[in-house]
Amino acid sequence: MYTRCTGCHTAHPVNARLLAQGGGKFRCGKCQKVGNALEALFDELPGAGERPPTAGDLPVLGLTLDLEQARRSRLDPDQAEPNADTIPAAAESAKSGGRLLRLTWIVIAIAAALFGTVKYAEFLGKPLATEPFIDSLLTRAGIREPKAAPVFRDLDQIHLVSRELKSHPFKDGRLQLTATIVNRAQQSQPFPALEVILLDSGGEAVSQARFTPSDYLAAGTRTNTLMTPQAYLPLTLELPDPGQQAVGFELKFH
Repeated sequence: MYTRCTGCHTAHPVNARLLAQGGGKFRCGKCQKVGNALEALFDELPGAGERPPTAGDLPVLGLTLDLEQARRSRLDPDQAEPNADTIPAAAESAKSGGRLLRLTWIVIAIAAALFGTVKYAEFLGKPLATEPFIDSLLTRAGIREPKAAPVFRDLDQIHLVSRELKSHPFKDGRLQLTATIVNRAQQSQPFPALEVILLDSGGEAVSQARFTPSDYLAAGTRTNTLMTPQAYLPLTLELPDPGQQAVGFELKFH
């Protein structure tokens, strides 16, 4: 389908989605004039001087008048209805083209109505796109990008298998935490952030440190890597030593 700029007469290809997005209006990429594409639509690339069909134009049916058949019909009324086999192929082609044009206009009208309804609802502060059914229609029509599937995440299925906190063997004033975690879920999930809380004898927090997956995974590991089910992961973390106050610790997953 094509439309033609009324300013510079340049022909531009269009489709139902583009017409729906602009409400039928477009800006010519050559002369920048804004026009209504629906006022100059062509099924095929228009030639120089060719004008679009307007109201009142007689349709071209593609039929050939058979004067001899007309004469026989006057003499014998039983022959008034021509045999279907005598209809030229051009007539069938014209009918198919008419059906395709009507279908195109129906699709354009539905898409424009849907697009206008969504925008009006957003203007009123009640976006229809939040409704699952409307969201599905917009996605199928190509007006809305499909949503990415949610990533599975269940921190309760990540278990701490072993842990040990001791003074760092080579660095003064540092502690070294070694631990092993495993994903007990039936599917992969993102690596958790770790929070280590050092506790005094009364169970109160003395200090805490937080570690992201990039802090404890091997160098070069991609950020979108997931924990596979039943795979054990050993960890080695370093954190400041708050002194003799810290007599215990707690490890949390976030």
